Amino acid sequence: MWAQEKALPINLLMFGTGMEYVKEILRKNIPTITFADEEVSDDPSDEEYITSDESEAFKDIELTAGDVLEIRRMNKGLSQKELSELTGIAIPNISLMESGKRPIGLRTAKKLAKALNCDINDFLMFD
Repeated sequence: MWAQEKALPINLLMFGTGMEYVKEILRKNIPTITFADEEVSDDPSDEEYITSDESEAFKDIELTAGDVLEIRRMNKGLSQKELSELTGIAIPNISLMESGKRPIGLRTAKKLAKALNCDINDFLMFD
């Protein structure tokens, strides 16, 4: 007789304007994932919740610099055009970086980090 243990559901509290993109990344990396629109506690002391660093499910998810760029941009509520205007980086180049077809160099990372108010290493940690 074969026995299989069913994994317990993971409750993940996510918020922000880029959530649909984060869900797509999760779907790509965890094909069996499902999302439920349920009331969850927003109390950070709730013992039922763990950080993404503590989650086994997140250890195998590979984000690219382009993924991080798109998430950061969307969380700021910016279009590619608006980010282009803030950084001086051409819209097609932003699109290529987000799709992983163009690397993000040091000078570009500095411009993006300044415009998106984040750490430059968010875009360079993947090299």
